[in-house]
Amino acid sequence: MKKVKWLVPIMVISAFFSVLILRDHPDVTFQNKVLITMGASLVSAVIGFILLKQDIDKVDPKPPKE
Repeated sequence: MKKVKWLVPIMVISAFFSVLILRDHPDVTFQNKVLITMGASLVSAVIGFILLKQDIDKVDPKPPKE
């Protein structure tokens, strides 16, 4: 569940920037733009999942119990 807190924003940011970049290319069809945006989001989520796999406790540490 902790990874979802970080993966969803990573996916949204990568989708946003892929839409911004693809907006300047009118020769790419709408269907291909959607597929490229979905692919960018999924690839960034996979990379984020791999990179956050071992350091998730450092990113979101549990509070100490008293």
